[in-house]
Amino acid sequence: EKQRGISVTSSVMQFDYDGKRVNILDTPGHEDFSEDTYRTLMAVDAAVMVVDSAKGIEAQTKKLFEVVKHRGIPVFTFMNKLDRDGREPLDLLQELEEVLGIASYPMNWPIGMGKAFE
Repeated sequence: EKQRGISVTSSVMQFDYDGKRVNILDTPGHEDFSEDTYRTLMAVDAAVMVVDSAKGIEAQTKKLFEVVKHRGIPVFTFMNKLDRDGREPLDLLQELEEVLGIASYPMNWPIGMGKAFE
């Protein structure tokens, strides 16, 4: 797996916030390890979906989104790699709405793309 550049470990970060304990679980995104991710999704209260700005919604993202949708898990979406050349943010938001059927509400907006990213 390391030769293919695939992350094979899951990691956990834990902290307290406002009297609550928060556990952040990071699972492998590669489809070869999807079973780990499916098991993790059975134990969460919310999920962060990371979308590559150049690739958009990938096949594995669609499969995992179906799990969170079926379980009613709230999803926060993060557009990753905006510092590289990729697709326009409005196109990515439209893809989220059309492919996954979810409404998008940007919390912040990128300034520039690729080398012009700030």
